Amino acid sequence: MTTFSGYVWTRSDGKMPLDEFSKVLDSYRSAGKIIVTTNGCFDMLHVGHVNFLQQAKALGDVLIVGLNSDSSVRQIKGSERPILSENEREEMLSALKSVDFVVVFDDVFPSKFLSMVKPAIHCKAGDYTEESLPEAAIVRENGGQVQILPVMSGYSTSKTIQRILDSEKTEQNLGINQFGNQAEEVNDFFLAGSNVLRQTGYKLADAVIAVAQLMSDVLRSKHKILVCGNGGSAADAQHFAAELVVRYRRSRQGLPAIALTTDSSILTATGNDFGFEHIFSRQVDAYGLPGDVLVAISTSGKSPNVVAATREAKSRGLKVIGLTGSKRSVMHELSDICLAVPSEDTPLIQQAHVAILHVLCDLIEQGIESA
Repeated sequence: MTTFSGYVWTRSDGKMPLDEFSKVLDSYRSAGKIIVTTNGCFDMLHVGHVNFLQQAKALGDVLIVGLNSDSSVRQIKGSERPILSENEREEMLSALKSVDFVVVFDDVFPSKFLSMVKPAIHCKAGDYTEESLPEAAIVRENGGQVQILPVMSGYSTSKTIQRILDSEKTEQNLGINQFGNQAEEVNDFFLAGSNVLRQTGYKLADAVIAVAQLMSDVLRSKHKILVCGNGGSAADAQHFAAELVVRYRRSRQGLPAIALTTDSSILTATGNDFGFEHIFSRQVDAYGLPGDVLVAISTSGKSPNVVAATREAKSRGLKVIGLTGSKRSVMHELSDICLAVPSEDTPLIQQAHVAILHVLCDLIEQGIESA
C-alpha cells in the first residue's frame, strides 16, 4: 500500500501539506502548465543527478520528483542502503533550482505517485527503455508521455561510494597484484548486471508468471519438460532440469525434465550422422509428445540447432518457451512465449536467464505444492 509523507517539499516554501499540494496541481493544469515528473532513490546526490534533473525541468514548467522512501530503497538496493536517510535526500533535492516539489513514496514502483500527479511528461534516465518501465502504461493512460533522457557517463551513487572506499585504501593494505586497482571496473560489471535484472523484472514479470502456470499445468497432467541450449546455455539447461527433477527449495515429488545436452553418445552420434544442427531436434523427435514443453535457450536467438529443435517441437505439438535477448530473431516468432531479456550483451543475458529459471523453479514448486 502506498504511503505518501504528510507533507511535500517545495523549493521556496518549505513543506506543503499533501491536500494543498493536490490543489496546486489542479491550478497548474488549469493554467496549462506542463508538469514533469521523475523518480528514484537519489542516494548521495552527484553531478549526474543534477544534470539529469536540469534536463527534465527544461521539458516543462514544473518538476516533481518522486523519492523512494528508506524502506523501498532497501527493497531495491539491499539492506546496506540508503546511505542517506529519506529526510536528508528529500531536503537536498528540494534545494536544487530545477526541483519544485519532492514527494516521498513507500512503493518500489512509482505507479501510485504518478496516478496522483498525472504528469504531462515522465522522465527516466537512458539506462532504461520505455518498454521496460512498468509505470509507462499509467503515464500514457493519464494522457502523458515518457521521455528517456541521456545520462552523463561515469557518474553513479555506487561509483561515488567506491571512490570514497578507494581513497581509504593504501598500497600496503591492498598489496600489489597483476590486475592493479580495478575495483571500479568490477563494480561497473555488477551494476550493469543488476540493471539488466531489474529491467528484466519490469518487462517480463507477467510473462514469467504465464510460463510458470503453463509448466505447472503440463507437469500436473503428467507431461514433461525438455530443455536445450549451447555452451553456457547448455549448463543452464542442465541446471534447470536438475532443479525440477531433484528439488529447488521444497521437498516434493520429482518432476519430469530432460536436458537434451547431456548424453555424449547421442550428441556425437547425431552430430556425426546428421550434423550438429540436429543434435537437439533428433531428441525432440524421440522424446517429445503433444502436451510437452520445450525450453529453448539461445542468447542470440539464432543458434541453428536450437532453432531446429523449436521447429521440430512445434511440428509435434509441443509448447515452446524461448529464452533469448532483446535483438529480434526467429526465436521470437517460433516461441509460444518468448522471455526476451532486454539486453544484447551475451554475459548479461545469461545472468538474467539463470534468474528467470530460478524464479520459474520457485513458482512451479509453489504451483505443484498447492495443487
